[in-house]
Amino acid sequence: MSSAEDRYRAAISTMDAAAREQDEQRGLRERRVAEAETQAREGLKNELAAAQKYAEHMDELNKRKQSAGGWATEKTLADKGRESLMEFGVEDEEADTGRTPYPTPSYGTPVPAAVAPQPEPPAPPAPAAPEPPKRGRHARPVEDEDDFSSTSWLV
Repeated sequence: MSSAEDRYRAAISTMDAAAREQDEQRGLRERRVAEAETQAREGLKNELAAAQKYAEHMDELNKRKQSAGGWATEKTLADKGRESLMEFGVEDEEADTGRTPYPTPSYGTPVPAAVAPQPEPPAPPAPAAPEPPKRGRHARPVEDEDDFSSTSWLV
């Protein structure tokens, strides 16, 4: 009878191992689903934030268009942010770069060779004039409407 008991115990342990493996696989699936849901939520939050920014931007453009009398011109739709403001170099003067913003006159003191102005590079050659369009073999001559050479002015 010992062989039957051994087979019974082997079958029970095999079934227990299969049940444990199924539980582990189920747990792994549930963790992956939870991670996927979390990532999807975060992605949707990011997309929602971007969509809200886009909607706010479009609302601002629409307000500008309406305030300009319904005209959607380049100036009306231009970004009103800091980068579109005219810069006068004040930020450069405020920044402590360790050098003066303008060259100091020398008044007769020799200029060191390292500070001497460098010659400007030669100007690039002027672009060639565009060729007139080629006309077909049987093309009629262009009529000049202001050509009155064939008009008799003595009539």
